[in-house]
Amino acid sequence: MVLLNQIIKEIRETKGRKTKLFRDIAKKYKKELSNVSMDDIYILCDELLKRVNRPETIVAYQILFDQKKRYTEETIDVFEQYLYNYIHDWWDCDDFMTHAFQYVLMKYPSHFNRIKEWVKHERFAVRRSAAVVLIVPAKKKAIDQDFIFDVCNLLMNDEHYLVQKGYGWLLKVASDEYHDVVIDYLEKHVNHMTRTAYRYALENLPKKEKERLMRL
Repeated sequence: MVLLNQIIKEIRETKGRKTKLFRDIAKKYKKELSNVSMDDIYILCDELLKRVNRPETIVAYQILFDQKKRYTEETIDVFEQYLYNYIHDWWDCDDFMTHAFQYVLMKYPSHFNRIKEWVKHERFAVRRSAAVVLIVPAKKKAIDQDFIFDVCNLLMNDEHYLVQKGYGWLLKVASDEYHDVVIDYLEKHVNHMTRTAYRYALENLPKKEKERLMRL
């Protein structure tokens, strides 16, 4: 636990609250941690996450992402436990999902289906994660369009505005690479989606197309 105490000491002595300051603390240990077993890294990050403080959380997720080349299929189970135990708000959801978690799912795509279970969770941040973890895969056109729509369908009637913004964000990003089918989806579901999700989904569209869809 010497390393853990050292990291915590640096976090406490950091002046300022910008995310970059805490990411930089984690990055300082990248080389040193590359010689530590992944099991010990998971334990280290779990200890940081248990503190439920934003700086420690940022450091933990950055440490995990910096070791991404060492992920194995078992990493997905570890990450899912982190999700259920520690993801409570939009910012930790977005950090973990758009970095470490999406990376391991892209490496082992046969596990994408498990995220459909997240939409049933009582905590909104876990449900939001089901959409946000697909942001980078959608941006890279590395996931089937039907899967994107399946997840959006599952989240469509969610009452929490941050979940609505989450799947709206996913559709917004997907509109760049899956343009025509996303437009068809929006036209079909305009009366079923909340306006919060719908407006988010339109943000990347050309002005005239956006204006047309806003009138629906």
